[in-house]
Amino acid sequence: MEQTVSNGQKKTFFRWILDRHLLANREIIWLLHYLMSNDKLLGVIHIVDEVARVNRSITIACADDDRPIFRYVKTTVETNDPEKAFHDLRMNQEEDVYLELDIEMVRRSPIYFSVLEENPNNIVDVHEKYGTMADYATVEAERNFIADRLNKAINEALDHGDQDQFYLLSKQLNQLRRQQK
Repeated sequence: MEQTVSNGQKKTFFRWILDRHLLANREIIWLLHYLMSNDKLLGVIHIVDEVARVNRSITIACADDDRPIFRYVKTTVETNDPEKAFHDLRMNQEEDVYLELDIEMVRRSPIYFSVLEENPNNIVDVHEKYGTMADYATVEAERNFIADRLNKAINEALDHGDQDQFYLLSKQLNQLRRQQK
């Protein structure tokens, strides 16, 4: 099953990464900003869980690992320099690029699953591999959304001095928290 991810979803995902300061390398940050600003190029970017056996790929890893934090591969040519990748991406905006983000915090977030696509050369279907985790992330995101709405409503009840509403909403929030455990 193939998933189509819009440019808007990809921009939101990259913005989410940048807002959390998950990347320390300035050139990689610039590259993500460039991708966000170029809709044509963003359209050929595919976020996958593994970039094996593709012609053109980018891998961004956590700085804590022993391997390079950035790797760009085009057929048989490989570089760890984001600037060289930028120039190649700028000059060739037609061929698909597969992006793997090997950052633990990213791979555990619900937003990651919303933009994850299948690598056409992988045997294992991404939905088979991550289906349970994606379901869990969806439920968790929904609970967080409800908790945020309840917290805002509780604050409004406090602001308006509505004691009955405060107790009712607090009870609902406590029930939600018990369900999470």
